[in-house]
Amino acid sequence: MLIYTDYSLKDCNTFSINAKADVFVEITSVQDLDTVIKRKKYSEMPRLILGNGSNMLFTKDFKGIVLKNAIKGISTITETDDYIIIKVCSGENFDDVCAYCAKNRYFGPEFLSGIPGQLGGAVVQNIGAYGHELSMFVQEVEYYNFETYEINKLSAADCKFGYRQSIFKTELSDAAFILSATLKLSKGKYNPDISYGNLKDKLADKPILTPIMVRKAVIDTRDEKIPNPKEFGNAGSFFKNPEITESAAKKLKDKFPELKQFNQPNGLVKIPAGQLIDLCGFKQIPDPKVGVAPSNALIMINLGGATGKDVVAYSKKIQKAVKEKFGVKIEPEVVIC
Repeated sequence: MLIYTDYSLKDCNTFSINAKADVFVEITSVQDLDTVIKRKKYSEMPRLILGNGSNMLFTKDFKGIVLKNAIKGISTITETDDYIIIKVCSGENFDDVCAYCAKNRYFGPEFLSGIPGQLGGAVVQNIGAYGHELSMFVQEVEYYNFETYEINKLSAADCKFGYRQSIFKTELSDAAFILSATLKLSKGKYNPDISYGNLKDKLADKPILTPIMVRKAVIDTRDEKIPNPKEFGNAGSFFKNPEITESAAKKLKDKFPELKQFNQPNGLVKIPAGQLIDLCGFKQIPDPKVGVAPSNALIMINLGGATGKDVVAYSKKIQKAVKEKFGVKIEPEVVIC
């Protein structure tokens, strides 16, 4: 286990923001984590758990210790003809997990293909796409408790999953390092719902569908909309899609008929934040260093040399414009540090 000081994080975040960490450690096991956290000089430092940095925006150097998650492994817990339960370690690249599941005909994660980051961050954020969320498959989450130095487990219900939300963003935000998640996935006959977005158009000519085919269509769609972070630094969707009441949605629809709306199980109506931003004209008005992607206004991009503060300033400009035009508040999905 190597411990670095004054470590550059530029290659550790997809926005390509040049920030530094006082201390940086790559964690490959629970033993690594336990050893570092129990050292007094590190235990008293502010902590930041970092995966692939695909949902992180640094606005300054991190004055503390960065714990880079590199805990790997996938194992089978239980398998029947109808389902399988697998345990996935938190440092696994999430898209690799989706590929593994699709290859083995375990259903569900193929709809989340292409989302960057690690399994641990996916759990924290309860990532979702095409009508699916990770919480639909989670049975249990195992985590290291920084306060007790113990390994604890939570059922899916106790994780308090919501839209881009979990207990690991609230009550346990400073107390937990996720170690693994247990996922229950369907097997057998495959009859996926491809009605969301443009998947139906991409797969309409396929008489028989497989998870691999759906996964490819999802990735192709993402590639059309999301710039490569190596070309333009970004963290994917910068804002959450707002949910508003039915009455508020009706008023918006009357005033802006072109605005898309999606009824939610909770009785609210989801509005695409990217369309709100687009209708405010931000594709045509980038700042010198920051803008939104031409393919999807929900994605803010580093046009070159932007600092985290530049990105935050531009995001606030977007929030203000959306609020003034539509009366809707949009909030960042990206973690701002």
